[in-house]
Amino acid sequence: MANTTNAAANKISVWEDDPEENVQVRVARPDPSKSPLAFSIAGEAPQPDNQLGSAGWRYWTAAVALRRCADFWAPQIPSGNWQVGQTLPVVLDQGADLNAYYDREALRFFHGPGPSGTVYSGESPDVTCHEMGHAILDTIKPQLWAVQAHEAAAFHESFGDMSAILSALQLPSLRAAILRDTHGHLYCSSRLSRLAEQLGTAIRVCRPDAVQPDCLRNAVNSFAYQDPITIPPLAPAAQVSSEPHSFSRIFTGAFFEALSGILTNRAANHQAPTDQELQTVSRDMADILVAGIRQAPVVANFYAQVAAGMIRAGSRKNLIYGRILAGVFVGRGILSFEAAATAEALQEAAAVALAAVAPIAAGPTAELAIVALPAAHYGLDQPLVIDAPSQPQQFFATAAGGDAAPIAPASSTTAAKAFVDDLFRSGRVDYNGIGRPEARLQHRPRLQTHELVQQDGAVRLRRRMFDCGFQHH
Repeated sequence: MANTTNAAANKISVWEDDPEENVQVRVARPDPSKSPLAFSIAGEAPQPDNQLGSAGWRYWTAAVALRRCADFWAPQIPSGNWQVGQTLPVVLDQGADLNAYYDREALRFFHGPGPSGTVYSGESPDVTCHEMGHAILDTIKPQLWAVQAHEAAAFHESFGDMSAILSALQLPSLRAAILRDTHGHLYCSSRLSRLAEQLGTAIRVCRPDAVQPDCLRNAVNSFAYQDPITIPPLAPAAQVSSEPHSFSRIFTGAFFEALSGILTNRAANHQAPTDQELQTVSRDMADILVAGIRQAPVVANFYAQVAAGMIRAGSRKNLIYGRILAGVFVGRGILSFEAAATAEALQEAAAVALAAVAPIAAGPTAELAIVALPAAHYGLDQPLVIDAPSQPQQFFATAAGGDAAPIAPASSTTAAKAFVDDLFRSGRVDYNGIGRPEARLQHRPRLQTHELVQQDGAVRLRRRMFDCGFQHH
């Protein structure tokens, strides 16, 4: 009886998912300092508070979501440490803005105006688990931090959204609610697929076309692959641009579609999957996703590389997993017919061929090429030195165009230059006093994700953060 009483006393009330959904759940009080993947929230921990919107409510909602996210991904990180070290710092209110970001020092969240009052980005499990997703991916694939390429940056944002979705699926109450609301057909717009509803509502007040009609981004979408070099750097939310958050929706949509298809196939009753089956599939998909990431070389067409790796990893788990993944990735144009067939053939080959493939599992280790771009048009008097998406590829993988024909990937230098051009013309680069002031483009104030630094007698472009693009300035 005493143990039961203590367990009940240790339960706290928090948001089940995004605050706009207004669904509460009682869960065990978490320990942020628990290893592996410990984190530390700045400031003294308040007592749990059942008053909605209070500092105590926000603190523990964030702590619960972050602990759930860290525990979910911990098996994928054998060291148990972050890229930043043993403990990941978290700042729940960095200041006034509709924003959140990971900067290789901490997760930072903000507050800003919403139509019904102040919105705290750290109060949404969707947002906190997205930002922790950046830190997880930075630990799994640190080369993505420095590389200058559209698909690498967009994949970071997609992984954040996939992290939010998979972390949410570890809550039994949410799994049950989603299966009930979608009648067992997961690939429907739902509380699971709609990400950061409250923050989307706040942003929509100022920029109506910048976000989806009912959320920030929706994993249920019809977006298909386009070469990011050939599309505009900005577009309304109804279209895809090369901007990382916009372009991320292509891969996120494919992932969610595959998750749904695999759940239906795995379920004993295809029309009525159970919440336990959904949890199992969510963990399988995490394994497959991380295996694909580890195997993928950092190149211009990174989406195709991860997709091909996921097909191979999925087939190793269950042959039908690989076939479902191949169907989704080909359908979205992320992989061409030829690339999907190659990935499946590699996996289904004889034992000798599999033995040859096995060493790739540890992932590419080659350093990224450092290249110098002409930079006079950016207002610089010296070439600009950047990290290019240049790792060698172990097997053939290409995306496809609308005619289903394979798209030849851009060279590493061409891909890097296109991405850097977008950074400068969107005002994302802090010159730090370098270059000719009269030659710089003037932009509306916004968060700058990159900066110029003097390094070894050259001008270097360096990433500061992966931000969530919520700037309200």
